[in-house]
Amino acid sequence: MSLVSFNVDPEYAQITEIVRGLYICGVSSLTAENMKKYNISFIVNATNEVPNVLSLGNIPRVKLWLEDNPQVSVYPLLDHQADRIEAEIASGGNVLVHCVAGVSRSATICLAFLTKFRCRSLRQAYHVMAKKRPLVRPNIGFWRQLIAYEQDVKQNIGTVQLVRNEEYPDQVIPDVYLDEEIRAHKLSPTVAF
Repeated sequence: MSLVSFNVDPEYAQITEIVRGLYICGVSSLTAENMKKYNISFIVNATNEVPNVLSLGNIPRVKLWLEDNPQVSVYPLLDHQADRIEAEIASGGNVLVHCVAGVSRSATICLAFLTKFRCRSLRQAYHVMAKKRPLVRPNIGFWRQLIAYEQDVKQNIGTVQLVRNEEYPDQVIPDVYLDEEIRAHKLSPTVAF
């Protein structure tokens, strides 16, 4: 049997607790030692390329078979996975959601859960998550689907908007990224007098 190897920045790989009972990480933190340390009782594998690691023992898990590609349809999975995570946490369990780097696919699943069960909005969910794990960056296709998901589960017009990227005008980004840039003083906010 050949081993699959991934070269992931250690900062991305680390396990981060987002809220009580919900953890996110990249593939290189998938060790039996970490599963025991964080008392993980359920694993969501949000990748198509990472096998369900047998060395983690008999922890129940689900594999979502997602590519990190803006054209991939993740929307049909969001509600069921959010409900599944909520049920596990409500029963006293700890859920680990992972992809290769813990940045896009796993973050998308976590944001759906936070939006539905722990936060007033997708915008708030992103800020809660980014405070704990600043490197989360779902791809733009996943953002579009998260915005639609928020509109459905919160019955609102959406709290995150896609805006033109000033650096690359042919691209759009979620406006929550602008909040971060303003706080980091990369952009000076427009002041009207």
